[in-house]
Amino acid sequence: MSFSRELAGLLASIDPPQPVYADIAFETIPEKLHLPCFAIAASEIAVLVETAWQGRRQEVLVDRDHVFRRTLRPRAH
Repeated sequence: MSFSRELAGLLASIDPPQPVYADIAFETIPEKLHLPCFAIAASEIAVLVETAWQGRRQEVLVDRDHVFRRTLRPRAH
């Protein structure tokens, strides 16, 4: 679910970005989506994630309760 920047507080950068899943609601879709993302900044109550949706890179501020850690699969050689 998206979150208000005013309520999020000060965001600290996450370097390197961390792989996460985030539950994101888009205005044009009735149900929220569980999407693979990268966490790029966070506060105590929100996480700024970067995702690609319909071919466009987007940054979405998400309530921390709707962000979940994930692990990347090893790359094939």
